[in-house]
Amino acid sequence: MAIITISRGTLSGGARLAGCLGHGLGYAVISREDLVEHASRWYGVEEENLLRGLERGPALLERFRIDRQIYLAVARATLCRLVRRDNVVYHGHAGHLLLDGVPHVLRLRIIAPFGSRVREAMRERGLSEGEAEVFIRRQDEERISWTRFLYGVDWGDPVLYDLTANLEKLTVEAICNLTAALVERPELTTTPEGLQRLDDVFLAAHVHARLYLNPKIAAAAGKIRVSADAGTVHLSGILPGEALLEEVLDTCRGLPEVQRVESDWLAGSIQPT
Repeated sequence: MAIITISRGTLSGGARLAGCLGHGLGYAVISREDLVEHASRWYGVEEENLLRGLERGPALLERFRIDRQIYLAVARATLCRLVRRDNVVYHGHAGHLLLDGVPHVLRLRIIAPFGSRVREAMRERGLSEGEAEVFIRRQDEERISWTRFLYGVDWGDPVLYDLTANLEKLTVEAICNLTAALVERPELTTTPEGLQRLDDVFLAAHVHARLYLNPKIAAAAGKIRVSADAGTVHLSGILPGEALLEEVLDTCRGLPEVQRVESDWLAGSIQPT
């Protein structure tokens, strides 16, 4: 079976679609809030800061000192760990980017007419029509800037998705049925190779997160490139000093998920005396 990611704007029906798919397919449903809760528990990152980073654009990310690379590594590792059991629906606007390269992921985007979203905001939040319009536009702008800031891509680019569904004519139930049929396609069958790819993405992100969260090497962790292959972690980059290099290697080797570390291209630069 598959992993389904749902990208959606504020009040665009994404949560309802996730619930419908979870119920109909028997899949676990994971929300953005679930991701934040587990990331906080597993990596010790403050839940409030992470949640603000998910909901606001670059200005708030910088204001609350959430580093771009730390956020990406922690979020990717957490989501990979949550979906490793397969048969999962994740509804959050960046799931398809966090799981980039995993073949059995169905990347779905759901959109709704602006007017219906405004009416939903008025009903749900008790806003006037003008206030609701401002609220929706601000949320959309922040998500666009957030995605561009973190990933360097346009959130609305259709190339990022396997399917975009519009609620202007179709109902949530109709889109749910269509999606349920798609996950039966052979292209989305979970294979041993796909599971290995998911494990590799997880391990690389997990190692990078731990490097960033080690205060001794946090400032230099951005200079390290990390990849993984069946339990082997590959490191490359240049570090300012041999002592830092040893700290990096010790951190990686100390993780139980890591079977082997290869760092042929990771070297400490010579510091002036």
